[in-house]
Amino acid sequence: MPFNITTGSTVEFTVEFFSSANILTVPTSATLTVTYPFSSNSLATGTATIAMTPTGSFFTATWGSGVAALGLTTFSITGAGQASATTGTLRIHS
Repeated sequence: MPFNITTGSTVEFTVEFFSSANILTVPTSATLTVTYPFSSNSLATGTATIAMTPTGSFFTATWGSGVAALGLTTFSITGAGQASATTGTLRIHS
């Protein structure tokens, strides 16, 4: 299910990582990757790769949606040494 956001807004991502046994793990680093159609040319796509900032057991990062066309945008968050990524979809609307 996509998260709805308004075009031109800033999206804050916050994540914690858990093992397959549901134990909180804190990787040494984490990265947010957002893939989006350009607002100036929705037939072309861009990718933003953003290093996330650790705060305790959480990692945070922000992304500005003003570069993306209206519609669907995907994101993934990976942690160093983690087996799988957290993924999702943003629905950008006016």
